[in-house]
Formats: sequence, structure tokens, C-alpha cells
Amino acid sequence: MMNHLLRPTMARISPCKRIVLCAIATVLLIGNTAFADVSQPPVQLPTLEEVNCASYYCYDRTTDTELIAKEPDARIYPASMTKILTISLAMEYLDPNAIVTVSQTAMDATTPNSTLMGLVVGEEVLVSELYYGLLLPSGNDAANVLAEEITKAYNIAHPAEPTTTTEDGTTPTEEPSLLSQYTAIVNAKIAELGLTNTHFVNPNGLHNDEHYTTARELAQMFDYALSFPDFRTVINTPSHAYKATNKHTFDGWAIARNTNFLLNDPWILGADTNVAQVVGGKTGTTIVAGTGMTLLTVNKNGDEVITVVCGIPYELASHQTTYVATVVNAGADACFANDPNVRVSGNVMDYRPYNAPEGMGPEGISGDVTQPTQTPSDPGTEPSATTEETKATNPYAPIISSENDDGKEPSFFTQHPVWTTILAVIGVVIVGLILFTIVTAIQAQRRKKRRNKNGIKRI
Repeated sequence: MMNHLLRPTMARISPCKRIVLCAIATVLLIGNTAFADVSQPPVQLPTLEEVNCASYYCYDRTTDTELIAKEPDARIYPASMTKILTISLAMEYLDPNAIVTVSQTAMDATTPNSTLMGLVVGEEVLVSELYYGLLLPSGNDAANVLAEEITKAYNIAHPAEPTTTTEDGTTPTEEPSLLSQYTAIVNAKIAELGLTNTHFVNPNGLHNDEHYTTARELAQMFDYALSFPDFRTVINTPSHAYKATNKHTFDGWAIARNTNFLLNDPWILGADTNVAQVVGGKTGTTIVAGTGMTLLTVNKNGDEVITVVCGIPYELASHQTTYVATVVNAGADACFANDPNVRVSGNVMDYRPYNAPEGMGPEGISGDVTQPTQTPSDPGTEPSATTEETKATNPYAPIISSENDDGKEPSFFTQHPVWTTILAVIGVVIVGLILFTIVTAIQAQRRKKRRNKNGIKRI
């Protein structure tokens, strides 16, 4: 109906005017499309009171201070957060560059519905690849393979006297499996760390009533794991492409994704967070245990904070990220209240600039606050006193990149892309109107000349 009504009107408009009008309409259409809001909206976090979990614990490992806690000594099931201690033992006993072979017994100890790295029996794989398969996708197959290799290495380092009889005086029928022996090894480490409310029966965290710990002791395990530099590297990795093996014959045969969503999108913590960087951590989920996370962050005052959240009900597993974010922020606030001095510039997005909502992007500082290594100086030059003093007073000071930085203040158009778009559209519309006016004047002048040439038209 509308096209039918417009057709006589459009027929009376000259071709030149039609072109100009179509150009203006196109520009306006493009302008309206530019204003469509498809960006990531900010996330409204729950209050600390709204966080539904069995326990949480925030610990400032820099000052050895408890920050906030809820039932930190209550017994919980750790699920895959068990793997924090598994990788600690692997890093203690194994060479990351060694190649190990996946056994049938390791694969038989997995369950059909458990998370896996994707190994197969007979696969020859680097130990370092097992690190990523263990912590990023939380592979139970990787956990079992590492546990068997830990047992072999431990037995070499601690040779036991051969026994011909058991405690009850009978002769043992067969040697315990490597995974059974691992249970004794891991519980010996638990005792060595002084963990009195923890007992593990496997390396992967599959549910067992005798496999338990507490939020406080998970923080202690995590603190121990952080003594290994490679642990930081792995937990700080968003994804990892596996190297080729004899069974998977090309690099990148699978891509491991980190199950810690706060690592990928730290903006969820909010624009006002006192967290400067999310370093990484380990999640854990089973139906019985529910879900939870153990996480390392760096506060704006430079302190490292371990946050443990346990026992979010399984039916609320989708709340894991926001619940953990709320607890992390509460711990960070308590940490900053104890020492309200900003020593780490920028915000969480400067170290992991992912899909942040508009206005919550990086503040322009770049660098890795977890590894404040200094770039080697050129031969014959000495590092500046300012750099040395900064590193001495603030080991977490980020390294500011000078690449593409001319020292000038960013232009208005760079700082305000929305207004730049608006002004561009207005400019095009004005140009279009001017062209329309010029064409109209030219057409009127031509009609006037024709009337003067032909005289008065007959009716």
C-alpha cells in the first residue's frame, strides 16, 4: 500500500534528485545501524550475603593474613580442585620435558562422564603437555597418568625394603597398583604440609566419601603449588594447543580451554574492583561436591590473594563465576583496607583485555605483574636508577610498553568513538542536503530557461 501511494510522488522527482535522496537515506540507515547496541553489558554481581556456598576463604599470602571467611574449616569435597596437589607432586618429582606412555590402568581408572584431556592407551606424551591437560580442561586421564609417573619417580627416590609378608602375617598375592601407591604418597605430602582435615584417595577428585578437605587447607595446597613457577604459567593460560604425539600425529590435535572464566573475562569483577590482575586458578565440579574455585589474584596494593569458594550447589553451578567474583571482590576490599596504597597501576583489563563492556577496557598500562623480569640492557649500558628503585619498592610494577606511544595525548576522536560516528553521519547528511539544494537550483534554472525560450505554454 505504501509503495503504491509513493509511486506517483517519486515519478515527479527528477533522476538527479532521486539519486541524492537515496544517498541521504543510505547514510541515515548506516548511521542508525552504527548505534545498534550489541556490546557486552556489565554484569550485576550478587551481594556477599547472596552467595550460596558451603564455605569460602580469602588469604593474603603476602602478609600471611586471613581476610574474610565463611566456615573455612568445614569438611567439603574438593572435586577437581584435588588436581592442585596432583600437579604440585608432578612438578616436584617429574621432568616436564620427559616423555611418558599412557597405560591401560590409567585409562581404566577414568569414568565415561568425566572430563578428559583426550589421551589413548599407548600414547607417548610430554609431561608438560599433561600439565595443561590436567588443569585447563581438568582431564582425569591426565591426572591418572601423572599419578602413575609420580609413583614411579617416588619409588626410585625412596626405595622401600622388600616385604614378604603383610601385617597380618600372610604373603601378599600381588603388588599394589601404581594408583593405589599414589594414595599413600599424596597423603604423606598432606601430612608434610600440616593439613589435618584433608584425606585424598585419588589424583583426580572423582567423588569418594573418604576424599575430603576444607577451604582453608585448599588455600594451603594452592600456596604450596605456587612455589613452582610453572604452576603460575599453566593456570594463567586461557587455552593451549596440544603438540603432536605418536597417536595424534599433528600439532593442535585438540585445543584445551581453561574452565576459569574469570581469567578470560576479568571485567566481570567490575570497574571499581580492587583487583589488579586475575592470575588464574582451578575449578572443581561434581554432583555431590557442587562446584567451586581456588583462585590467585593480585591486589592494587600489590598483595597476592588466594580465594577459595567451595560447595556451590550443583543446581546453581551456572552461578560459579559471579559467586566467586563477589567473594574475590570482598577479599580484595578487605586486603586494600589493611593497606590502602596503590602500587599496581591500571586495572584487570590491562593484563587480560578480553570482551569487556564499553567503558571497562584497559587503562593503558601493559605488562605482567606476576613475572616482573627486567629486559636485559644493551651491552655497555647500565639500567636506570629509576627502574631499579621501582623494582625494589614495588616488585609488581607493570612494565609499561613504549610501542606505538609517541607521548602525545590521544585525540578527541580516539577517545570518543561514538561521538566520532555521530559527527561523521551529521557531516555526510549536511553534504547530502547541500548537494540536494544545488541540484534543485540547477533544475529550477533549467525550467526557467525553457519557459523563456518557448514562451507561455498552452493549456
